[in-house]
Amino acid sequence: MIEFKSVSFSYDKKGRSILNDINLTINKGELVAIVGKNGVGKTTLIKHINGLLKPLVGEVFINGENIHKKRLSEMATIVGLAFQNPNHQLFAETVQKELEFGPKNLGMKEEERKKLSYVMAEQFHITHLLEKNPLELSGGERRLVAIASVLTMDQQILVLDEPSFGQDYHQKSRLGNYLHELTRKGITVLIVTHDIDFILEFIPRTIVLQDGRIVADDQSKNILINKLIVEESDLDTPILLDLQEELMKNFVNFDLHFDESSLYENIKHLLIQQRE
Repeated sequence: MIEFKSVSFSYDKKGRSILNDINLTINKGELVAIVGKNGVGKTTLIKHINGLLKPLVGEVFINGENIHKKRLSEMATIVGLAFQNPNHQLFAETVQKELEFGPKNLGMKEEERKKLSYVMAEQFHITHLLEKNPLELSGGERRLVAIASVLTMDQQILVLDEPSFGQDYHQKSRLGNYLHELTRKGITVLIVTHDIDFILEFIPRTIVLQDGRIVADDQSKNILINKLIVEESDLDTPILLDLQEELMKNFVNFDLHFDESSLYENIKHLLIQQRE
């Protein structure tokens, strides 16, 4: 469990607060998206989860323990972080060595970590890249390697910054399904993203930050159909909502139900009406 209790933070004690009185609980095994326009405090928030930053006011608890005095090395065994820019994370000569680096530091035997690296590579469909230098890969491939390398560490909490960026639809689908698989195992997953359509399809809960404050925290669909929240928080409009609104302009009787199955049924019904 992750708990923020009245957390505020500023990089300059006399400057603007980046986080303002954050109260937040994320339970074990939840899959949660954190969204908001650039500069609202998303990165600052997640750095408080792995101990890179400590609150100036308030407290952060992981599994009931105040992390204020915990060392970064200790937090690294609990919280895994995949950076927004994979170049800040990748350094090994090959993808294989990149995937083995974390388990090696944890004392895992060579045979076991090789097996684990192959399993993880198969999970992300990157086995054909194992002998390549990570920095010679495409941006999307590097991001997959960075995420996979974090997952080899077997941490209780994973924080992924823009994990779907640069991925095609099939890669996003595999990633989304795998994140759900992790939560079924009791792993807590947080993603920071601007990919609203990815959230809509795969992420059950969304937290919206604006000016360092939480302005919305609810089921993703409830937030993403709220035009006021979407517009005030400068979020992208989901493709499905755009499509439904266009249909409503042309079909007076079109009901707005924000999910793919009902959208399909509505379109089918309208087409049948047109034929008749």
